[in-house]
Amino acid sequence: MEQFDVTFHRMEKPRFEAAPGRFRRRVFGVDYLHLVGKQSGDLFVTRHGWPVVESLCPSHWFVGEKFKKVGRALAGATGAVYRVPVPHRARAAFALVVKFSRFGQETMIRAEPGIADDWADLVRMESGEFLSPFEEFGNVEKLKAASGGRVRGNLPLAIYCPPTRYREWELGRRSGQCWVISRRLEEDQAALPPETRVHYEWERLYILLYRWLDGMDAEAACRKGLIGEEALESLTRRTKGELQRLGWQVLDHKPRHLILRYRPGEGLLRRGQDLVWGLIDYELLMPLAGNKS
Repeated sequence: MEQFDVTFHRMEKPRFEAAPGRFRRRVFGVDYLHLVGKQSGDLFVTRHGWPVVESLCPSHWFVGEKFKKVGRALAGATGAVYRVPVPHRARAAFALVVKFSRFGQETMIRAEPGIADDWADLVRMESGEFLSPFEEFGNVEKLKAASGGRVRGNLPLAIYCPPTRYREWELGRRSGQCWVISRRLEEDQAALPPETRVHYEWERLYILLYRWLDGMDAEAACRKGLIGEEALESLTRRTKGELQRLGWQVLDHKPRHLILRYRPGEGLLRRGQDLVWGLIDYELLMPLAGNKS
């Protein structure tokens, strides 16, 4: 069973900032602590994830495909995404979003009828691609900074890379796309000391761990009669516009990616006249042309 030493051979777990330098990594603007497990798996823990790192250990959600047995697949998610409850010392209802990265694979997105502005029914994106794990976390943090924290979402906690290796065709990755992604990572890491540089191992899975965002997705809220179809379309277009004003876009922006705050007995939470919303599912979160953030 994969185990990780979160004390770095000390008596207790240090603060994130106090961890030994040889374990520190910085990738696309995000700081990590890199832990290597007893079975040679890699766990890259963010500043958000470090306070709950004990809950992120793969033994709680990965061994024996617990993410399928204990968790549930998320309807409408682009790819293999699961909500998995995990132990937490203070929160009984603590849960992770376990997401298997599809970077390097062919990108296909399906439009949402009545919502998309100019999408075809089925679009093959020539200019878009699934973000690599570290780029995805980097873009999430950049969007959060650009919005001043006003755009809520899943907190990026960690990236887990199990030790098992596969053939390229088993993971559906394309050699040319892998080369491009690796080149971007090399450029990002070029100024760092060689011993702290991160690189992708294309024979292995990469699994992103986010903190679960409580609420109800906008499409489900519409099905339950909490908002009407016109309000649903208006919300989807408005949030798309808000992201664009911040310099960002989600290439498959749709109601299922919008989480509304909901309180039983009180309904949907509003700030003034506007619904309080959060954004999830970031593998197609891209900066707009000209955004240098």
